[in-house]
Amino acid sequence: MKKFVFVGCLVFSVFIYFPVKAQDNSILELTLDDAVELALKINGDIQAAGLEVEKSDERIREVRGHLLPSVDIEGQYVRNIQKPVIFLPPGPPFGPPGSVDPIVLEVGYDNAYTGTIRATLPVFMLSVYKSLELAKENLELSKESYRESVIETTSKVKRAFYSVLLTEALQNFMRLSYEDAKNNLDNVRRMHKQGLIADYDLIKAEVEVDNLQPLVMQAEDNYQLALDGLKISIGLEADQQIKVKGQLQFTDEGGRLIFHTDLRVPTLSEAMNILLMKNTTLRKLSLQNRLTETTVQLAKAQFYPSLVAFGNYQYLTQANNFQFKDYRWVETSMVGLQLQIPLFHGLSRIAQLQQAELTYKQLQTRQNMVTEAVKTRLRSVLYRLKQSKKRIEIQEKSISQAEKGYRIAQSRYKNGIATLLEVNDARVAQTRARFNYAKAVYDFLIAYTDYEELVGKDSE
Repeated sequence: MKKFVFVGCLVFSVFIYFPVKAQDNSILELTLDDAVELALKINGDIQAAGLEVEKSDERIREVRGHLLPSVDIEGQYVRNIQKPVIFLPPGPPFGPPGSVDPIVLEVGYDNAYTGTIRATLPVFMLSVYKSLELAKENLELSKESYRESVIETTSKVKRAFYSVLLTEALQNFMRLSYEDAKNNLDNVRRMHKQGLIADYDLIKAEVEVDNLQPLVMQAEDNYQLALDGLKISIGLEADQQIKVKGQLQFTDEGGRLIFHTDLRVPTLSEAMNILLMKNTTLRKLSLQNRLTETTVQLAKAQFYPSLVAFGNYQYLTQANNFQFKDYRWVETSMVGLQLQIPLFHGLSRIAQLQQAELTYKQLQTRQNMVTEAVKTRLRSVLYRLKQSKKRIEIQEKSISQAEKGYRIAQSRYKNGIATLLEVNDARVAQTRARFNYAKAVYDFLIAYTDYEELVGKDSE
């Protein structure tokens, strides 16, 4: 009976284990939107940027804490091995007449106990207010850095996804060329058996097939490398198998380019307006300027006086023994205001202020330089978009012409009018036209991705 129970448990475990294992190794199918959405959830760079935002938020709470009351409780026990003393002048009224030596009196007891509650509250501290303003601006900068990380990750995933589509298209083209070459070889062999063509044509057709096979293998390797690159950009594990859903295609509907989403080539003025408002680099520089300006104000705040309210409550006693129940405890308390006016600190605060002002001027100069550089990059990206769109239109015509030429070459060769070399040239032209079309679409999509990243388009 135990044997049957053991076997049953073993079979049940096998049925449980293998489906789970198969699920772990299942192929993950991804569209472009799926890949971007998944990357925004698990990518390490985005998670690190999110933690930086949380850290900046905690920094605000830390600075706000300096504006709240500070309360401390302190307990102290002192054993006086040699009691403290006070010196009194000789002679009356403290000593006998005629004495010349000072009178030394011991003060206190062997044991001293003190319990203290101390509280302080800033009434006016300009430096704390400026530090709070600085922390809030640093939070805004962290949020912009997080936004930049999202945009960059989205762009990386899109580029990697398009690379997969391009290598997949090339792989398919090479396979089609390989299959065409093998079909052509079969035709050549039949014609050779019938004595219609020479040995040279047969050898050339066989060499053509042999030359295409390593190219097909190389295309397959490039496709796998592109898949690995996509997994890295998303943040997936190395053993996760993925498959992309989509293809490099281009449609023109009323002047609008369509691929997954509407992709329209913007005008320079439209793109420039978006760039100046949403470009992450420019926005971060603007925030850094504000932050540095607040740093200057913080340095100036060091020259202002500060006012702090304080209170002190003590519960204390002293005795020469350890009879706690017989101790006499005494309470003391006080409140007050403390005004501190900075006068001179070795010119260090003046040097700090000058450094902050120089840093602010440096950032302003850098912002002007970066703004012009970003504008130049925008013009370059728009030029790439326009050129790739023209290439797409040209390659669409080339594909139809190349396919028509290949069909004509095959027909001519079967009728003994054309040579095998003409057929091979037509096949190469067809493959090149197909790949050039896919490459033109790929270049357009990459250029558009660069445009989205440059202008700071948020993921939707």
